[in-house]
Amino acid sequence: MPRHGSASRRHGRPAPFSGKGFRRLLGWALLLLATAAWAEGDEISLITAADIAREKPADLVEMLRSRVGLDVSNSVVSMRGVQGIAVFVDGFASSAAEFSRLRPEQIERIEILRGAASARFGAEAMGGAIAITTRDAHQVHGSLTQGVDSRRGHFTRVDGGHDSDGLGWSLLAEKAQDNGFRSVPGSPFPYQITVDDEYSRSSLVDGKLGWRGEDLELSLNLKRDDGYSFLGRPNWAFDTRTDNVRSRVRWRAGPLLSLEGALGEERYRSAGVRDRGTGTDAAGLAAENWLTSHYRQREGDFALVWQGEGWQARSGVNVVELVESFVNADYASRSTTRAADSRIRKEAWFASAELPLGPGWLELGLRRDLQRYLSSRVYAAGPPAQETAGGGMLKTATSPKIAYALPVTDHYRLRASLGTGFSPPQASQLYNGYVSTGSVTLANPALKPELSTTADLALSHTDAAGSWGLTLFATRWQDKIATRIVSYGMPNISQPQNVGEVWSHGLEASWSRNLTPAWSLALNYTYNRTRVVKNDADPAVVGNELPDMPRHKANLSLNYSPAADFTARLKLRAAGSAFTDDANTVVDAQGYRWRKAGYGVLDLAASWRRPAWEFTLAVDNALDRDYVQGFFWHGEPRTWRGELTLRF
Repeated sequence: MPRHGSASRRHGRPAPFSGKGFRRLLGWALLLLATAAWAEGDEISLITAADIAREKPADLVEMLRSRVGLDVSNSVVSMRGVQGIAVFVDGFASSAAEFSRLRPEQIERIEILRGAASARFGAEAMGGAIAITTRDAHQVHGSLTQGVDSRRGHFTRVDGGHDSDGLGWSLLAEKAQDNGFRSVPGSPFPYQITVDDEYSRSSLVDGKLGWRGEDLELSLNLKRDDGYSFLGRPNWAFDTRTDNVRSRVRWRAGPLLSLEGALGEERYRSAGVRDRGTGTDAAGLAAENWLTSHYRQREGDFALVWQGEGWQARSGVNVVELVESFVNADYASRSTTRAADSRIRKEAWFASAELPLGPGWLELGLRRDLQRYLSSRVYAAGPPAQETAGGGMLKTATSPKIAYALPVTDHYRLRASLGTGFSPPQASQLYNGYVSTGSVTLANPALKPELSTTADLALSHTDAAGSWGLTLFATRWQDKIATRIVSYGMPNISQPQNVGEVWSHGLEASWSRNLTPAWSLALNYTYNRTRVVKNDADPAVVGNELPDMPRHKANLSLNYSPAADFTARLKLRAAGSAFTDDANTVVDAQGYRWRKAGYGVLDLAASWRRPAWEFTLAVDNALDRDYVQGFFWHGEPRTWRGELTLRF
């Protein structure tokens, strides 16, 4: 593939950050921490239930797009150039897929932690974490909501709950259909091109039961989510089912000590058809593969929490067992052509403390993770048929974090933080090689986890009229895993190896102000510069930017609320240009544009509220801007939405 716009012509320029430069930066960060020269800024963003009720987003993922430092592409969340974001729901390891299935009414708060966060969240939190807390079972409420949109999408949602003498329950049920949420009219990859409107159907039942006594709290959450997705081609569709069982307990053993425990299990399975993908003619759209997959994740967590006046400490253990399998079969005969399964156990010990130090606040965190690869098997029907298997390997990582916050005056705060993150290799990369016609892929049991280190320096100001914040950040991503060709002979031999290093640095700025009693304005801006400084598998990409990482992003929100019963909002979302591939191709030989153009999208909404009802009318992408995001996907066109909620 031609590499128009790649940095190969720039070879010979020095990397912007050498190892010596990085050590110097960390040294300054540690010095600033030790001398209390920095403190609280905007490292953690918080979205509350009130924020969600006020903004009335089409979905929660759309809210993430408008927050500082976040990118969402192809259902993958990244922050500051690192695609390693942990998602937790009510303290349980989860995924962006479950987050997207949560409904606005279910959310109590969302914490967005930017920068390496493995000291708190373990594996996958190389670039940060999203921690979602859902509404508990003790709130008395009841509502019926009906929503429709101009793409003939619709949903019906029933939500209710009650509490009596500490025993509470809540139940939410929904059926929904979403039409035409994306399109791919043209792509260099024929299997992507859509010939029909995509649509999805889903049903959700989510119930909670809770008991709250003087010293003991118990909760149980049961959830089932069924879905069907048609992806714009006659033989590209999937059925999915996800079941969750989660329980939590908290016991106040004394005035300073509490014990917390959690047990949960998630089961997922999918089955679907995929076409040949060679084009949009009858042969290319013909069904070829029958795909099935499932996983089971069990998780247990136990922690001791000490809390006094002005301080808190926490220590505990976490265990996760993950079993996954995948089968690709011939559509007509259902005979297996390729299959894979693995079993992994994750064990961790963690400790953290928040305590006053001088005029400020010190935060410390430390986590030790052990990932045991119990088994891994890959089968290919060939010819020739082959099967590889292995197990018993252990990979470890230790993740510290330190932060110091200092109130300079009543309105100004300074903060510095330094943290690390990691992402372990896949089981198949360690154990399962593969032989095909003309090529051999070797396993690599010596693979190390990918590592990241993030330093933040921030200043913020808050007063009665509004607030602003400015954060400088730098992230180093080491031991990046990629497939490297080790022999160009016949057969071609390749192997996954730790080959890469990436730097990301930039700034995040936010500003909000009450202009008048009825009008308010909020803005945020992110500058994020990513750069590959090492890639032994493909040296030509050194100096390039990471794909799907625009340098510039900005959001503006203008709100008008003359009274509590009416709110109108104008929101402008803007993103700069971004590359689609590692080679930073601009336009390929076939004329396809790989560098996505920058864009701005205008959203409008108004809500009317009364004690017994609430009505929202919104138009997303009001100017009907055609823009590309993800992998040649076109963003949603102008869409009118209406939503009526009746309370009882």
